Amino acid sequence: MHAPTVLAVQVMLAITLVIFSAYASGRVHQWYRHSYEREVAYRDGYNQASQSLFHMATRGIPPASPPRTDERETPPTRVM
Repeated sequence: MHAPTVLAVQVMLAITLVIFSAYASGRVHQWYRHSYEREVAYRDGYNQASQSLFHMATRGIPPASPPRTDERETPPTRVM
C-alpha cells in the first residue's frame, strides 16, 4: 500500500505546480498588459495636454494677414 500513496502525492504536487504556474503566468500577463495600457494613456494625455496648451497660448494672437500692397510701394512700370 505504499506505492498508491506516493503516486497520489505526486499527482497532487503536479496539479499544484500546474495551478501555480498558470496563476503566475496570468499575473505576469496582467502586469505587462496594465503597464502597456498605462503607457498608452500617458502618451495620449501628454499629446492632448500639449495640443491644448499650444492652442491656449496661440489663442490671443490674431491670424496672419497677407501683406498689404499699396500702390505707393510698388515701383512704376516702364513702357518701351
